[in-house]
Amino acid sequence: MTAAIFGLVGVVVGAFINGAATVYFERRSERSNRRSAARLVRSELVRFRSLAREADLRPPEELPQLRDIRPVVWESQRSVLARSLTDEDWALVALAYAHVDAVVSVLVFELDGTLIGWRSREAKRLFALMVEPVEKAALALRNATGVPADESGYGPDPAEDTIPVAR
Repeated sequence: MTAAIFGLVGVVVGAFINGAATVYFERRSERSNRRSAARLVRSELVRFRSLAREADLRPPEELPQLRDIRPVVWESQRSVLARSLTDEDWALVALAYAHVDAVVSVLVFELDGTLIGWRSREAKRLFALMVEPVEKAALALRNATGVPADESGYGPDPAEDTIPVAR
C-alpha cells in the first residue's frame, strides 16, 4: 500500500513539474515573440520616418525606396502586437500605420517613374504629417521590448535613429 501511495505521489509531482516547465517555456516563447515583433515593427517605422524626412528635402520621384513602401513587417506582426501591447501603445502604433497607409495610397507612380503633380504634393504633405505619429509609435515599441533606451541599440529617442537613404 505504501508503494502505491509513493507511486501516486511521484506521478502527481512529475505531472506538476512537467506542467510548470511547459508553462514556463510557453511564456518565455511568447515574451520572445512579442519582443521580436516590437523590434521588427519599430525598425520598419524608423525606416518610414527616415523616408518622410528625405521626402521633405526632395521630390518623392527621386526616392526609389518609395516605389515599394508597403508595410510588410506590420502586416505580418500586427496580430502578435495586438495581443501584447497595452491599449495606449496599440493606439499609437495603429495611428502611425494609418498615416503610412495614407501615404501609400497616393504613391501611385506612372510607368516612367514619376508622380502626377497632385500626388507628389499630397505625398509630401502626408509625409510631413506622418513623422510625429511614427516617432511616438516607435518610442512606444521600444519601451514594449523591455530594453532600456541605452541598451536598445537605437539610442534614447527615435529621432536619433538614422537609416541611410539611397541617393
